[in-house]
Amino acid sequence: MPSLSPASVVVALRAAGCVFAEDEARLILSAARTPDELAAMVDRRVAGLPLEHVVGWAEFSGLRIDVEPGVFVPRRRTEFLVEQALAHAPDASVVVDLCCGSGAVGAALAAALGRVELH
Repeated sequence: MPSLSPASVVVALRAAGCVFAEDEARLILSAARTPDELAAMVDRRVAGLPLEHVVGWAEFSGLRIDVEPGVFVPRRRTEFLVEQALAHAPDASVVVDLCCGSGAVGAALAAALGRVELH
């Protein structure tokens, strides 16, 4: 299989309807370790798999949260919940993130609060 160029990755993503094709291409190109892995990642994204599942992580509250198919992708708008929790309990020593997906909210709170008991 011929190697994909950055421009051809952008073209494939744009043709699949990816609005931010250039940004997505940069992420996929930086995550792929081999030309075959790059081709597979582009194919998965073109087929409609969420970008976060393609690259294996999502950015959330300044953290890189691992995700895989079957795990809810943490959403940027959920960062508001983290901000509100910090505003209401800035000295919390226990954080419970239960049945909320990837654990991103708990991880972000633990990172912001420092030493906490995280469940």
